[in-house]
Amino acid sequence: MISWDAVYKGAWVVLIALLIAGSVLMFIPKLQEYRRYQQTAAKLEEESRHEEEIIKHLKMQQERFRTDPRFVEFVAHEMGMVKSNETIFTFIDDLPATGQTR
Repeated sequence: MISWDAVYKGAWVVLIALLIAGSVLMFIPKLQEYRRYQQTAAKLEEESRHEEEIIKHLKMQQERFRTDPRFVEFVAHEMGMVKSNETIFTFIDDLPATGQTR
């Protein structure tokens, strides 16, 4: 005959195993969400470092604009600006290609 003590002990073991399995299954989505948050945080930190580098570069350029008149003139020339006493020479090789031959 089956001992009721063995049945009760077996039922408790099964119940505890089910509770442990349920707890583990309950935390799996939270673990995945935590990993996504970590990935997002790492990506945002990398973007932040990149933005800081851009800001540093812009501050260096800003300082050059304040202190280096040759740099200001160079940038102005790149933008197509000229002084009133300067003459612009345009060379054929500098013109954009139009697909026509000479």
